[in-house]
Amino acid sequence: MSNDNRDASFDAAMRQLHESAVDRVSGRTRLQLQQAPRTTPATSRAWPQRHAWPLAASFAAVLALMIGMQLGNGPAPAPAASATVADADAEIDAVLDENPDLYVWLASNDAYALAMD
Repeated sequence: MSNDNRDASFDAAMRQLHESAVDRVSGRTRLQLQQAPRTTPATSRAWPQRHAWPLAASFAAVLALMIGMQLGNGPAPAPAASATVADADAEIDAVLDENPDLYVWLASNDAYALAMD
C-alpha cells in the first residue's frame, strides 16, 4: 500500500469516526454550541492595547536609568596603581644602589639575629 492510499484510508476512517461522534451529541448540546460566540471576548483582546503603554513607559524608564548611571560615573580612571607601584620600585632600587652597606649588613650575623627575634 502506498503512502497516498494509507493517507486516504486514514482520512476516510477519521471522517467516519467524527461523523459518528457528532451523531451521538445531544440536540441540546448542539443548540448550545451553535449559539455560543465563535470569537473570543473583547476583554481578552483589550489586554495588549491597554497594557502596552505602561509596559513601554516602564521599559523606557529603566533604559534611561541605566544610561544615566553609565554617564554619571564619568570616564574610567587612568591606571594609576601600576604607575605608583613602578615609582615605588624605582625608589627602592635607588635607595639600595645608594647604600651598598645594606647588603653587607644583611649578610652579617646581626641581621640574622634580628630576624630571629
